[in-house]
Amino acid sequence: LDTQGKFAERMSGLVCAMSGETPLDPVVSVKSGNLFEKTLVTKYVQESGTCPVTGEPLTLDDLVSVKSSSTAKPRAANATSLPGMFAAFQGEWDAVVLESFELRKVLEKTRQELSHALYQHDAACRVIAKLIKERDQARADLASAASAPAPAQAAAAPAAAGRGQAMEVDDGEGITEAMMAKIAEKAGMLSKARKKREPSAQLATAEAVGAYKEAKSFPVHLSNPVNCVDAHKSNSSLILTGGADNKVVLFNVATGQQAAKMEGHTKGINRVLLHPTANSCFSCSSDKTVRAWGTDGAAHHTWKQHKKDVTGLSLHATGDFLVSASMDSTWAFYDLTTGTCRKSVTTDGAGFSVATFHPDGLILGTGLADGTVMVWDVKSQANVLSFPAHKDAVASLAFSENGYSLATCGKDGTNVWDLRKVAKQGAAATAVKTLAGAASEAVFDYSGTYLAVANDKNLNVYVCKTWADLLNVKGAHKAAIGGLSWGPDAQFLATAGKDKCVKIFGQ
Repeated sequence: LDTQGKFAERMSGLVCAMSGETPLDPVVSVKSGNLFEKTLVTKYVQESGTCPVTGEPLTLDDLVSVKSSSTAKPRAANATSLPGMFAAFQGEWDAVVLESFELRKVLEKTRQELSHALYQHDAACRVIAKLIKERDQARADLASAASAPAPAQAAAAPAAAGRGQAMEVDDGEGITEAMMAKIAEKAGMLSKARKKREPSAQLATAEAVGAYKEAKSFPVHLSNPVNCVDAHKSNSSLILTGGADNKVVLFNVATGQQAAKMEGHTKGINRVLLHPTANSCFSCSSDKTVRAWGTDGAAHHTWKQHKKDVTGLSLHATGDFLVSASMDSTWAFYDLTTGTCRKSVTTDGAGFSVATFHPDGLILGTGLADGTVMVWDVKSQANVLSFPAHKDAVASLAFSENGYSLATCGKDGTNVWDLRKVAKQGAAATAVKTLAGAASEAVFDYSGTYLAVANDKNLNVYVCKTWADLLNVKGAHKAAIGGLSWGPDAQFLATAGKDKCVKIFGQ
């Protein structure tokens, strides 16, 4: 008993391992030897079943009560006077400050570790997103390659009329009889309707067009030149642009906001097209590809039929077929319903700089880098007519909706041709009208009433037949105009400039 009393007396000078205070009812763990306040350790063991210090399994039977003196421990001599108490308080304060300092250090270290972990997480998410995008693109390219016809050269076709150049046709799946029947049926409908069609009641008058001025200007591609533009044929709010930044942008001119951005090309965009009835659009680029997109920005198809810059793009009147032309002297015919290239036609000599379907869709006009215009029969893919149109590359080629007028542009000016006369004159064809000034683009409005021409930085509009200069905007852009497009009923003109702006000219 005496030994037990001495042990209890020694224990009374110790503190609880959990609270740091002298226990009123001390107990000792027979496994770890730690001293605890009985009420605290009992509650902890009942909840967790482990020792609060070592974490080892512990039961209430492993706790042994320790008898201790209930006599209050006298205060130390230095705590019985004010100076002693102040010194004790100062010591306590210093300890609190030091502890606070250490906690701040730990907090700052924890913050840095958390920031580093969040940065690593963000970087990992970006890498994963990029890999997913590349995977999806690779799958799309693989599907496109699988659906494209294998390159197989057919026998050389007859020499190009008036040029004596060989022509090769890659048959692939070919343009089927059903496709040609649809094309012929559409041509017949359009031809009949053209004879009876009256100008739209909403068509802008000559007085209105002559008073057009810059109404809006947008930096659609930010600090990058804008190469081309196409206005929707029925929705006056939407235009499609292609820039030197490799991006295609669907823009709402009414709100001044971007509606969708298409990214996927790796070089500058040369031509863009908006489908007049479907929620889709198209682009071609110097990266040798043609792409089909949804107006929501989703990529639909990627075609890699060409070996050089793709410079021409045209949508057939049916809305089901597309043609592209390239500087590799090849034009390709695509079926949009299946997303496949049905035919690829190659010629010798200069590459194609532009391609446009005739409004009826039975013939295709192509401009070459040497200034020649070649006209093709879509059904046979044969070159039925060729004539020299310019001294240098044909920059633009546009058919009028009247069915017989053709406008071509080059550094030597804008030439207007009558296809009825050209068919008789052949290679010796002469233009019915030449409009002076180096031009990059010429576009008829849908009614065939007006012809808009981009002359370097200037914008001109002429009245067809009389060729009166209706509108002349000097310095419409600060740099060369890359593209033109009429809005519905000639209510406005959209222009794309190398000065990084897209402008709307109207009232």
